[in-house]
Order: sequence, then C-alpha cells, then structure tokens
Amino acid sequence: MEPLVSIIIPTYNREKLLERAINSVLNQTFDNFEILIVDGARRKDTEDLVRSFGDGRLRYISQRGEGIANARNIGVKKAKGKLIAFLDDDDSWEPEKLERQIQELKNLPESYGVIYTAFNYLYLPNQKIIGVKKPKAQGNVYRHLLLDNITGTSTILVRKKCFRRAGLFREEFITCEDWDMWLRMAKFYLFASINEPLVNYSIHKGQFSFSKYLLGRYKMIETHGDIKHNPRVLSYHLLQIGTLRIISGDKKGIVDLKKAFQLNPFMKDNIGNIVNSLFDIRTRIYLMKFLKRI
Repeated sequence: MEPLVSIIIPTYNREKLLERAINSVLNQTFDNFEILIVDGARRKDTEDLVRSFGDGRLRYISQRGEGIANARNIGVKKAKGKLIAFLDDDDSWEPEKLERQIQELKNLPESYGVIYTAFNYLYLPNQKIIGVKKPKAQGNVYRHLLLDNITGTSTILVRKKCFRRAGLFREEFITCEDWDMWLRMAKFYLFASINEPLVNYSIHKGQFSFSKYLLGRYKMIETHGDIKHNPRVLSYHLLQIGTLRIISGDKKGIVDLKKAFQLNPFMKDNIGNIVNSLFDIRTRIYLMKFLKRI
C-alpha cells in the first residue's frame, strides 16, 4: 500500500538535529507516511543514522549538495504519497501535527491545496520558546504573500498535484525559495490554516545569513511582476529592506528607502503594513539576529 503522506527532510551535516527531527515524525499520531531524507553532504554517518532506525518508512537519498531547493525537488519527484509535507532537519513537529492537518484537509474542497499551522520559535541553546508565529491569512492568500512570507516550510502540508500546476522550487533562489513557491502556488490554490502551534522552528547561531537573505528578497522583486510593477507593493518591500539594512549597520539601506518614497510618496497602505510587520514575531526574530542578540 502506498503511503498517504511523503515527508521530505533535506539535511546537511546535522546528525544530532536530524535524529530529533526524524523522531518527531515517528512519534506522530498518524503513521501512514514515508520519510525521504535527502542528504546534501552525502555523509556515511547520516546514512548510518537513517539505517539505525530500522524503519522501512525511511528512505535515504544522496544529493550532490546543490542546495535546499534542489533537495526538496528531488523529494517531490520521488514522493509516493498524494500529500507532501516538509520538515527542515533542525525543526520538529508536535505529535498531532499530521493528523490535525489531514483531518482539516479532508473536510475542504479540492480547491484548497495547502494547509499550514502556527509555529513556535524555539531557541535551541536553552530549549525555550521565544515566540509564536500565528497564521495571518487563509483562503486566497496571494495578496498577503506578495508582501510577506506568511508561514514556515516545516508547517506545510500540500497536495502533490499542486506542483504539477505551480512547478517545483526554483533552484536559482539562494534564499526565499519557499516564499517564491507558496506565492506561485497561491495563484492556483486556496490555503487553509490551523491556529495552534504544531511545529517547533529552531533558532540557533550560524543559521541565518543576512546577505543571503537580501539576495533572496531582491530576487523575489525581480522575479514577480506583481511585486516589481506595483508601486505600492514594491515600495513596501524596499521600505522593509532598507529599514532592516540600516538597523543591521548597512548605510546603503538609505538608497532603498529613497526609492520606496519615490514610488509611494505618501506611503499609502505601507505605513500600516510596516508597523504591523514590526510587531510580527518573525521581524523581531530577524532584528535580534541582525543585532546578534540571539
């Protein structure tokens, strides 16, 4: 019997965290799944760890270290399930995560292709929850995704057929490849959400590169015409990017701010969006990382 859910875990040199991630899947209250571990480092230690579980639902896949988007695409192509979930190797799930999502999705029409959940920000060094990211939209979420990434990839459960219409992850994205994916998918499918945090998103040092994040943000602007050619939406992105650059000590952020005000001199709609984003836990986490508080 084919599994209903295929769970894709890209990994790179993180055996201890990977073990935690796999255990959080094996402890799910729903068990009709397969786990595809895509190993970009191709380490024998990682392969041995996967084999040590002695569970036929785990599949080890060697990758040539071509990035997380490529790893996820390999997983999607090899997935046997009608539903696909993603779990980063340093994150973990609460035991009822899959069961809750599957039950919700069963009660929704096929026009709903994706369901995501709230998630905890877990600071790994002391194992403390430092914030909760709640869903901010459901149904037609396209206009929300034009402004911000509304979720984390480890929360996602998606119908496999959605990738046939929206395409796979764009491998030329260094970061924000998940945001790009969900924005493209939102053109064709509705999103559902669960307000309860069923995922633990790990925060730890060495995890985040601001320079790579900026490349991802600029790539989003260049790739999506509904961002690039909409003055208010583009202004919002540049206002946010410029503010973050200045806070992080990069004076070139002034260039982004100037262009933002040129595009939308009275900042119609944008001031409220920026204020709301500053109160958002994800922005606060980013700021703490930029300022090296965590």
